[in-house]
This record gives sequence, C-alpha cells and structure tokens, in this order.
Amino acid sequence: MVVGTTVVAASGTALKKSGSMEITGSNDAIKQKSPPIVEIVGPAGAGKTTLSQVLSRRDENTLIGANLELRKIGHIPIFVCNAPFLLPNFLRRCPTSRWFTWDEIKAMVYLRGWPRVLRQQASSNGTVILLDHGPVFKLATLLAFGPERLSCEGFEKWWNDMFKQWAFTLDMVIWLDASDENLVERINTRSQHHAIKGKSEREASEFLTRYRTSYEQILEKLTAYGRPTVLQFDTGRASIEQIADELSIYL
Repeated sequence: MVVGTTVVAASGTALKKSGSMEITGSNDAIKQKSPPIVEIVGPAGAGKTTLSQVLSRRDENTLIGANLELRKIGHIPIFVCNAPFLLPNFLRRCPTSRWFTWDEIKAMVYLRGWPRVLRQQASSNGTVILLDHGPVFKLATLLAFGPERLSCEGFEKWWNDMFKQWAFTLDMVIWLDASDENLVERINTRSQHHAIKGKSEREASEFLTRYRTSYEQILEKLTAYGRPTVLQFDTGRASIEQIADELSIYL
C-alpha cells in the first residue's frame, strides 16, 4: 500500500465491488487546477501504455507527454542548459561505486529540467498531460538500480530537491499493479524484451518486489508535501476499460 497523507473513499464503486482501486492524498489534492499533469506508474505488464492509449483516444484533450529525446532538436537546448548544474553530482567522488550510465544521466537531466516543459505544454495546449516512464518511474529506477553513489551523503540534497519539485509538478499518480503471477505471464507472452522475461519465478518476484518497494519509497516522499493524489488500481481485478471509466471523474 502507498503511504500518503490521507486515504479517502472513491466516489465510484471500485473499492466496494472489486477492490480494484485505492486513493491516497488529501481531499484538496484531488481538486486540482485543470488541466492536470498525471503520471501512470507500475511494474512491467501492469498496463501503463495501454491505459495511456485508451485515455488519449477517449478524449482529444488528453495528451501523452514526450520524454527527453536528444534525437529531437528542440530537446537539445534543455539538455545543454540543465546538464552543467548536475556536474558537481556527476563528479562527486565515491570510489566503491560504478559510474552513471548514459540513460541514468539523461534521467537526471529530465528530472531537473522537465517540469517547466510540462507546465508550458499543459497551459498552452489546455490538455491533460499523461506521462509514462515519467519522474516517479525515473526516481524509482535510480533508487532501486542506480549506482551506489546516489546513496552517498552528498546526494541527499539532490534527492530532496527532486522530491519537492515533482511533488508540486505532478497533480496525480495512477499506480497500476497486479499479482506477480499475472505480471510474469503478460511479460512472457508479449514481444518486447524485459529483464525478467524467461527468468525463474524467484528472480521475477525479487525484481518486481524491488521495484514496488522503490515506488513506495518515492511516493511516500512526494506525498509528504500533501500532493500529488495517488490512485491505485489492480489490473488483475479490473480491465483497462473499467479503470478508464473510473478515472473519467478525475481527469
């Protein structure tokens, strides 16, 4: 269960009938300004991409937000402007730790510089912004699988800055999950590569538990600021279409 400021009842029927949804956050946090910035999170196989596509098809005012891609010319200035501020962190000495991967460096630049991009996008287009592999995912991945240097004392300020910045950027987090059995079956039967595809039950369970724990820790830090609202759905109990119906009252 996600730890937050308050757990409130859903206005829909999912909690009573299927137990598929929980809401974490303050009552005020649900009544956000429109349009909101929303991230869909959860382990592989939970249905994040499918839900994003369903929500964007249902409403032309719902947009799937872009990720930081250096192949796009417009994203290069954002990277160039923000990367120098991270150099002290990148160069911090930690002899026992490996260096950052290129994906981890891009994730940290995104975490620092992307809030402004999202706010401008939401305000100028008047659309709900849906994020897949957004800040919560990136923070959770860095926490669970990043280099040891990220846990050094010198990085504490960076973590706290990111928690505060994204707590006041995201309006809502939709957390999808399912049983390990369901997730592993979905991962093994789809075409995309994944780290646990074809792995033993124990290895898969350890990986999924590690991710869930990391998500819980990140969301606990964010919701300590009283926001964002966190909605949890079990995609083993409710279909993506049913979840989209529930979300219609919030988006």
